[in-house]
Amino acid sequence: MHFEDFKLKQAFSTRGRTVTETDVVVFSTLTGAFNSLFLNEDYARKSRFGSRIVPGYLTASIATGLIYQLPDSPFENGFIALLSSSFNALKSVKIGDTIYCDVVVKSKQEKERTGIITLESSVRNQSGEKVLEITHTILVEKRSAA
Repeated sequence: MHFEDFKLKQAFSTRGRTVTETDVVVFSTLTGAFNSLFLNEDYARKSRFGSRIVPGYLTASIATGLIYQLPDSPFENGFIALLSSSFNALKSVKIGDTIYCDVVVKSKQEKERTGIITLESSVRNQSGEKVLEITHTILVEKRSAA
């Protein structure tokens, strides 16, 4: 999307995505995040969580991927760069949970040939519980500069 396409308070909702065992193993292997809460069921069963949890960075990554898959993705056509990304984990996600992402355009800052867009996303599970909040700040082209 180009700068002109974004409207303040514009909202997008993604489809769902179920987090799998494979997701956790591949993510842990790729990042080196070999935490027993992610990979050791016996250990995790005895923890406050009662079973293995999904790494917060994996949940945030999957949610961001869901935004990429939107028909009018903010991360396509006109997208230049992800300037910053931050998240707050609110509730643990477990293997087998399905997550969805609701995105809102929070702010727009116009530049000469580009613009800066801030997106705030709420990630929820299959029960509708908010599990993560993400803020992405992106740099996009103006349509006239494309």
